[in-house]
Amino acid sequence: MKYDKDFIEKSIKQLGRRFGVSESFRDVVVCCAYSLANFTDYSDDRENEYLRIINKYNKDEQDLFPKILTALMNEYSNVDDVKDVLGDIYENLNLTKKGAAQFFTPIDVCKVMAKITINDDNYKKYIEEKGYVDVSDPACGSGRNLYASYKELLDLGIDNDKILLIGDDIDLTCCCMTYIQLSLMGANAIVHHADTLSGELFDTFYTISFMNKFRFHNKLNENNKDEDIEK
Repeated sequence: MKYDKDFIEKSIKQLGRRFGVSESFRDVVVCCAYSLANFTDYSDDRENEYLRIINKYNKDEQDLFPKILTALMNEYSNVDDVKDVLGDIYENLNLTKKGAAQFFTPIDVCKVMAKITINDDNYKKYIEEKGYVDVSDPACGSGRNLYASYKELLDLGIDNDKILLIGDDIDLTCCCMTYIQLSLMGANAIVHHADTLSGELFDTFYTISFMNKFRFHNKLNENNKDEDIEK
């Protein structure tokens, strides 16, 4: 069996036979995200929610969860261009919340925006001033603007340890999609489950690369810089 994007979509449809595709998609991405997040920044609340979700499913259904994560790892093992596997599946399954005005920017548009906004002058200035360049999206959705900006910066020759990506979204499913895929890309990233307008913060997810490399290599603990970056 080939563990790839098609496998993920078929597996979510299979899980959705009992709980509905929307709920099963959310369950899959939350469980995958919480597994990764608790490896870097353990939370009892996340662990308890993970157990609540996974125990809804029978043994055969539970076995699909790690296989889906394996398929995602395979999809991101070699990325030559900007891709959004989970966002594409989310749209293919018609799960976008149009009543809440939830629409994902097409990847080609995100790539054009990244090329327009990122240039030699601005990224070099940020690196000289802060030691790194950061890209923030206060309503990140499935993360496409962040992925496009990340690829553009890498293509310009910026070292990965000099790039920080920060995403916020009020929708937990969106946060988890973005967090999982940035983690698998090896990006240094922080994703906030938050209401950007009110400032209310529900949870924060750190990629493994951020915790293991960026945070320390860029000495972010000096002069309380962590507080600025982590809100």
